[in-house]
Amino acid sequence: MSFEDLRDKILQVADSALKFSRDLGIPSAEVYVYNQALTNVSDNNGKIDSRDGVVQGVGIQVADGKKLGFSSCTGFADDSIKDALSKAYTMAKVSPENPMFMGFATGGEYSKEGILDPEILNLDATALSEHCDEISKQIDREDTRIVSTYVGANRNSVGYAVGTTEGCLAATLATGYTAFSYVVAMGDGDRKTGSQGESGRKIPDISSIGKLGYDKAIAGLGSKAFEGSEVLPTIWENRIAAAFLFFPFMIGTSGTTYVEKRNPWIDKLDEQIAIKDFNLIDDAVNPEHFSTHKIDSEGTPKGKTTVIENGVLKSFLFNRMYGQAAGGKSTGNAQRQAPGGIPFESIPISGLNQLVIENVGKNLDEQIEELEKGILVTDTPIGLGTENPITGDFSVSSTNSFLILNGEIAHPLKAVSIAGNHKKTLMEIKEIGSDRERSGYPLDAPTMTFMNHTISG
Repeated sequence: MSFEDLRDKILQVADSALKFSRDLGIPSAEVYVYNQALTNVSDNNGKIDSRDGVVQGVGIQVADGKKLGFSSCTGFADDSIKDALSKAYTMAKVSPENPMFMGFATGGEYSKEGILDPEILNLDATALSEHCDEISKQIDREDTRIVSTYVGANRNSVGYAVGTTEGCLAATLATGYTAFSYVVAMGDGDRKTGSQGESGRKIPDISSIGKLGYDKAIAGLGSKAFEGSEVLPTIWENRIAAAFLFFPFMIGTSGTTYVEKRNPWIDKLDEQIAIKDFNLIDDAVNPEHFSTHKIDSEGTPKGKTTVIENGVLKSFLFNRMYGQAAGGKSTGNAQRQAPGGIPFESIPISGLNQLVIENVGKNLDEQIEELEKGILVTDTPIGLGTENPITGDFSVSSTNSFLILNGEIAHPLKAVSIAGNHKKTLMEIKEIGSDRERSGYPLDAPTMTFMNHTISG
């Protein structure tokens, strides 16, 4: 199916659902039509797994004044959509009023689409298997220290349309590709892992994914214990810095938690929360970002929002209802995500598009050279996302880190605990690097050095 065929298909489903709503006498309705086609292939120590499928469905919100009802259906069958409309309307009639609801999105101009790669549409399981073979061949199979390998490649194409009885009817599409390697190495009783991944809206360069995963696993062998406990600076490689900061920013930038008065930065608007060199943008206009679409998931045009400027918190991220409740408007950040990852089964909430920490200065090697003593973190620690969202306290375990002495990497470390506080960490950033890369998270960051983390062996 071509891009235009897919766009026409989901727009037609949305338009038909709106006509059904009028036939049923529904006062106001919002229709969200979702279509995803995906193919995943993986090679786990020679065991090949291939999965191919399509996810289709419709989520429907109905408003009777300020009373809201929601229902959904799998697939695009007319009878299923009519049944979901009826159920949503029945629920709305008996629901309490929602004082924050100010109506569904209206029609208007929309943002630009991101990159659409036709090659991704043509990738099948055979082609992705060949990509896995290419990645696997980059791993030195003759090295007896390698005990396990896991590689994979997947492609997906996503389209969704939003239609409302208030005049919105628009569709948006995206293509995506991800490939990865995960390597386990053992030597002298030491077990280390290494991983590498690449992703994007078009097929990225996969020529070094396997080798980099292998190199990281081997580099960690020969690790030594960190003795005692010490307060030290830590350097986080760019993609790992993104993983480290993702959870606190996901909570802290949320317009939903701000309105509901459970946001850790609720009283920090227009105040300094990070060093002056720190700038954070929510960017949904860069055509390379997977989150870039013409509309968000309730029909509002997406854009670019400055969240932190020169260390000062400037804005939260809102969907339509919560933006209006906060006395403003949507920032184009409506998202739908249910447990299990089926968007059409959820109502819109405020979420991230693509947060970007702006580059500033020194690269990884230059940041290492600056430290008399510190820790370099090269892979995602265990426990990220478990920190206290209100206080900011965190404690994670890093199994892939290195001791820095006198501006050089001294040796790999056995597992160490890294503890601190995210709020203090943002005010104690020593360096923001120049080497930002796509991380695979809804946050991209350069390599960063943080002061005053407690390291324990």
